Amino acid sequence: MSNIFDLKQPSAFTLAAFESLDSTNDELRRRAQKGAEHNTVVCALEQTKGRGRRGRTWVSQPGNLFCSILQKPNVSLTEASKASFVSALAIHDAIKEAVDGFDCDVECKWPNDVLVDGYKVCGILLESQTIPQSNELDWLIIGIGINLAHAPADTPYPCGYINAYREKAMLVPDMLEILLKHFQTWFERWETLGFTAIRNAWLERAKGVGKEIIVNLGTEQLHGTFESLDAEGALVLRTKEGQRLITAGDVFFNA
Repeated sequence: MSNIFDLKQPSAFTLAAFESLDSTNDELRRRAQKGAEHNTVVCALEQTKGRGRRGRTWVSQPGNLFCSILQKPNVSLTEASKASFVSALAIHDAIKEAVDGFDCDVECKWPNDVLVDGYKVCGILLESQTIPQSNELDWLIIGIGINLAHAPADTPYPCGYINAYREKAMLVPDMLEILLKHFQTWFERWETLGFTAIRNAWLERAKGVGKEIIVNLGTEQLHGTFESLDAEGALVLRTKEGQRLITAGDVFFNA
C-alpha cells in the first residue's frame, strides 16, 4: 500500500501520508498549531487511537480510509459547525462514485453519517480552535473515516463497508482522490452559496425525511416524524406533543 505516498491529490491540497498514526486529527492539530496551511491533509493507513463523536473509539483497521483536512473558512464558530453537512455531502458523492454501477442506495443520515443500503460506512469528527482573546475561528479540522475493506462489529448503529458492493476492491489512495475532489466542490459551494444550498442538497440525499424515526438523546428517546432541517442544521421532529428541534442525538429508523 506504499502507493499512498504517490497519491495525485487535487492541486489545492497538500498531503502528508503516514503508515501509522495515533490519530489523523491529532497529527493535523499539531500541524495547525504550528501554522499549517488551509487544505493541508493528513492521511494514515492505520490509527492507534482513532476517535469518533462523543469520545467514542473509532476502530481503525488497515484497509479503511482515515484522513483529516484543515480548513480556515471565514465564518463564525457557530457557522463552522455546519461543515459536518458539507463534509457529509462530499463523502456521499464520493461513495456514490465509488459504487457507481452497483445496486445499492447511498444516503445521508443526520447529523453527519453516510449510509449504504442502510449501513453506516463513515464517520466525521470536527475539531476547531478560536483565535486567542476572541471568539473568531482560527482553524477547523474535519476528520473523516470511511469503511472500505472492513466494518466494526458491536456498534450502536449497524456498519458496512464499500468493497462489499464492488467487484474490484477500492484502495485507500483511490478513495482519497475521489473524496478530495468532491470535498473541494462542496466546500466551494458552501463558501459561495451559503448553508441554504448545502441544506437543500443534503435533504435531497437524506434518509427518513417525512418518515417516523426514533431519536436517542441519551436521557430520553423521542418518537416522531422527521420533517426537515432548520436553517442552523437542527433536525425538525414532529412529535405528538408538537415540534421539537434536535441539535444533538442519535437517529434510528423504524423497520
